[in-house]
Amino acid sequence: MITFSANPQLHKIKGDSIQSKTEFIRDTDWGMSTDFQKVFDRILEVAVKGKLSEDEMMKTLFFFSDMEFDRASRTYNYCGSGYGRASTNNWETDYMVIERKYKEKGYSKVPEIVFWNLRNSVATPVPSKKRGVALVSGISKNLVTLFLEGGGILSPEAVMLQAISGEEYQELAVID
Repeated sequence: MITFSANPQLHKIKGDSIQSKTEFIRDTDWGMSTDFQKVFDRILEVAVKGKLSEDEMMKTLFFFSDMEFDRASRTYNYCGSGYGRASTNNWETDYMVIERKYKEKGYSKVPEIVFWNLRNSVATPVPSKKRGVALVSGISKNLVTLFLEGGGILSPEAVMLQAISGEEYQELAVID
């Protein structure tokens, strides 16, 4: 687990029960701000120190939050009553910097980034079609089950296919 803070820290979740693990997470220092560059710097620091191979590197990085993701990028636009969507160009720049840092350390691939906004709001840190990024919003039993059973892989197509895979939908036909 990596904390949301100005200086992200890695933590191994401790506890013998779901309750003790939840308490551990709740008691962790959360600075309520995230510098995504520092998150990736920290990941690379640990990977290099541990001499991790490309195959040992994480493939997907999940950001679970009940906060708005408006400020995921360093530049965001103020609009009326609050902060609006992050600048598309700035994400491209941030992502390119992350890619460069990975290459400099000998890694060819940056993990896919999944932003999961547990609040079900409309704020998005980057447009949904940006490379290297997947967006999930809201929380439901079915969505969590799909996430856990799919090994953490979520894509719009996988969610849709799971939603219509039930027996009750097998008799439906598309008429064009």
